[in-house]
Amino acid sequence: MTCSLTDTQVDGLHTNVFLPDTAPRSVLIIRTPYDAAAYRAEAHAWVRRGIAVVTQDVRGRHRSRGRFRPFENEGADGLATLQWVASRSWGGAPVILHGTSYSAHCAVETAIAAAEAGVDVGGVSVAVPALGLGETARNIDGCFYLQSRVGWWLEHGEGPESPGVAIPDGLLDTLPVADVGRRATPPISAWEKVIRADRRDRERRAEVSRLRCPLLAVGGMADWFAQDTVDLWTSWGGPAALVMGPWDHSLRGSDRARRMESWIDDVCAGTTTTGAQVLGLPGGTVDLTRWPSTEASTVLPGGRFPADPTDPFPSMAHGADLSEATARPDCLVLDLPNHSDVVVGTPAVRVHSTDAVGHWGALLAIRRSDGRLEQTAHGMSTHTTIHLTPVAAHLDTGESMVLILLAHSFPRHARDLQSRNDHLAGTETRAVIREVESVTLDMPA
Repeated sequence: MTCSLTDTQVDGLHTNVFLPDTAPRSVLIIRTPYDAAAYRAEAHAWVRRGIAVVTQDVRGRHRSRGRFRPFENEGADGLATLQWVASRSWGGAPVILHGTSYSAHCAVETAIAAAEAGVDVGGVSVAVPALGLGETARNIDGCFYLQSRVGWWLEHGEGPESPGVAIPDGLLDTLPVADVGRRATPPISAWEKVIRADRRDRERRAEVSRLRCPLLAVGGMADWFAQDTVDLWTSWGGPAALVMGPWDHSLRGSDRARRMESWIDDVCAGTTTTGAQVLGLPGGTVDLTRWPSTEASTVLPGGRFPADPTDPFPSMAHGADLSEATARPDCLVLDLPNHSDVVVGTPAVRVHSTDAVGHWGALLAIRRSDGRLEQTAHGMSTHTTIHLTPVAAHLDTGESMVLILLAHSFPRHARDLQSRNDHLAGTETRAVIREVESVTLDMPA
């Protein structure tokens, strides 16, 4: 199937339109800050499937006019683009708002704006969604994502092009964290706004609960935004499908295009796809109608460990071997009783301590038969309840789970200074002994 390409402007936003040589069966809209031209190969692949594609540089990026204000006004600009598509002769097919990472934010905000304006949307397809300024800056328990935020703002910047700057040595050690933006090269002028941004979980849940169009959400257990992906699916008001697998933010190996095409076929046919699929486990796909709740509680003994912000416990990647790290004195390693061979859901940890002020962190790991201590979930909290990242794990015979309690996870998260100074504005640090009376681990049933 041949493809015709048109470059145009929609309200000052550079827009590419890729059309099949017959009437499209659906239309994808992809709005991105990462250069719409980079989507040409993907667009041609969709056109070969009879699907039209509209790609667009968000305001202030690449060939679009205006100033780039990350995570602002994407709903209004997306709605204007959606209305423009509907006015085209080829725009009568179901319109799918599609996006990965930041583009997923664009898709969700456009769907919300369209619902408020009474404009029809055929469906929303998102992957590893970066849902907002606050949602990318903090986890659900309020801890600041230091490494990823410095990395994103240096790599992509606030201008029309991405400078691609890497994090220089020593920058993440800066105190106060509030000075990172000024000390970075180039400076991050929006840094104060970033570190003060709040999550909008309650407001967003209310907004998406009113949507009635279908949703496909794809996420990775090793992705920063795994829980946000699950929460979006859980809160969606229309028919919603979730696919989670053992992927990171790149989604390598996820076969996402095939899954998405099957979902689009269902949308075009007027059928609804619902439920969740968890992939990557040895026993095959786990099908769910709801995300498993934490119903099985285990009380574990406490203990004590030192915590020093000048030598913080290091953050490690999903699947990493924690054997060497847990030999450090600044953590509490707790072996768990025997558990079922498959664990799927979102665990939570409740720390019982007289030292209630401060950050608390936890890692969930599997003691593998080959001797590795494999990290399978992590969490950091500004209080004594820690919501870990989603888990999809399989334990072979003889393997067991381990909970590791800690005070820092650096540089993934900004350090707790433990001096009662604000951890983003303060400079004074203090080494302390963390006293734990007991720990309650809430696991999916």
